[in-house]
Amino acid sequence: MKPGMAISTFKTASGQFFGLLFGAIAVKLLAIVAGPAGVGLYSVLRQLQQMLSSVASIGGQNAVVQGMSIYTGITRQRFFLSTLYVFLAMGLLVCGAVLAGADLIAGLALAGDHASAVRWLVIPVILGTLLFFLRGVLTADGQYGSVALINLATGLGAAVVALPAGLAYMRGYPDLLVLLVGGGLVPALLIAFIHVRRLGYLGSLAELAPSGVTWDASTRFLHVALPSLLSLMLTLGCVLVVRAKVVHLYGLEGAGQFDAAWSISAMYLALFLASLQSYLLPTLSKTSTDAALHCALSKAFHFALMLSLPLIVGLVVFKPLVMSLLFSKAFMPALDVLRWVLLGDFVRVLGWVMSTTLLARADMKGFALGEGLWSLVFVAVALLLLPHGIEWVGVAYLLGYVAYLIFLGWRLWRVHGAGLERHRIGQWLAALALIVLASRLCWHEQQMLAWPMLMIIPSVMFSWYIMQADERKFAVHLASQSLGRLKRFTGRR
Repeated sequence: MKPGMAISTFKTASGQFFGLLFGAIAVKLLAIVAGPAGVGLYSVLRQLQQMLSSVASIGGQNAVVQGMSIYTGITRQRFFLSTLYVFLAMGLLVCGAVLAGADLIAGLALAGDHASAVRWLVIPVILGTLLFFLRGVLTADGQYGSVALINLATGLGAAVVALPAGLAYMRGYPDLLVLLVGGGLVPALLIAFIHVRRLGYLGSLAELAPSGVTWDASTRFLHVALPSLLSLMLTLGCVLVVRAKVVHLYGLEGAGQFDAAWSISAMYLALFLASLQSYLLPTLSKTSTDAALHCALSKAFHFALMLSLPLIVGLVVFKPLVMSLLFSKAFMPALDVLRWVLLGDFVRVLGWVMSTTLLARADMKGFALGEGLWSLVFVAVALLLLPHGIEWVGVAYLLGYVAYLIFLGWRLWRVHGAGLERHRIGQWLAALALIVLASRLCWHEQQMLAWPMLMIIPSVMFSWYIMQADERKFAVHLASQSLGRLKRFTGRR
């Protein structure tokens, strides 16, 4: 493992961690004040905002990262400006569609209620679209510290507005939950703007003249972005379809239970998957030979496995405690969903590394087909089984990622001639067995502390065992540094 991968991932993960921490505080405050119904409404509004911002940005920031990582000089400047204009034009178009179709959207996603809240979403939608663009520019330039600060600010802003938004909901003003959806975007966008200007962009209005926009740069961006948009629409749209089905079957309280399990999965995976991608996507985009691609894929999978195994086992055995800390005891029924989701997450980790590899190689057909397959399996199984109980959505999640992993592994081998060594696959299967055993031992456990928590020990030992010598040395160095800082901090106090 290269030191750059560990250091850059650690930097981004630090900001991601504190961003998620503040975001968790925001949801915790909302859960205490507004209960499952308030969390359910917030989850649907947030999902709508994410999907609409993704549409406005033609698939998010990945296409920006991929394009700006491979261009230099005037070509890069033209790509920057052309992409910015595409984002702005699409943002205005999407916001107009939301204002015109708010009643229809509310009818589909919220059983006909809260159309006014949907209209107010245009503000966080345009903010999110601009943030996607600016964060993509910073990621492509390797500004991992700036990306970390943006992630932190997003969570901190949400935490600041969570309590007033929750109180407003309880006093009969549910539309103000939109404040929570967009609260973290304002400080993050300001920070992103300042740091992008330091790179030499957005220095003056003259630099933003439409004359700098070229059709060639725009089409290069759209070549990568449109398949990413299709895959995101399938993923986010299908999750929204399932959320809407939950609302129709089990009300906003059921949607709140579903979101509790879903959010825990999203939060901890974002902690290192998004952070690792900040390094991996630009690096893989620059690989020019099959040997280099194969080596980078193997290292990325190895690094992701080391981190994900103890993290997922820890959540499996501590899930009642985590649910109580992040939400409240009123959300304990969500454990029925979470136990299946955690199994699916481990399958997702390997699939994520493969999909990032396809994205970096501009294999947008394979990338989109993989996302589409997951979406199709997830929605079909969820809609079929949800009437029998909300926990079946977790089964649909797991089966979707099993199909996703099989397809991506085949695509990499068939089209790119890349794959994992047998010992890497053996390590993954052994780690999967540990997770299945831990899950089985505490399948129906709802006590906050119980003996299966000891399963965290063999998972940590396994991760230590598969580390290389330099990785162990780096881990010991990082731990000793952290302990030293903690001692100095406590000594001052």
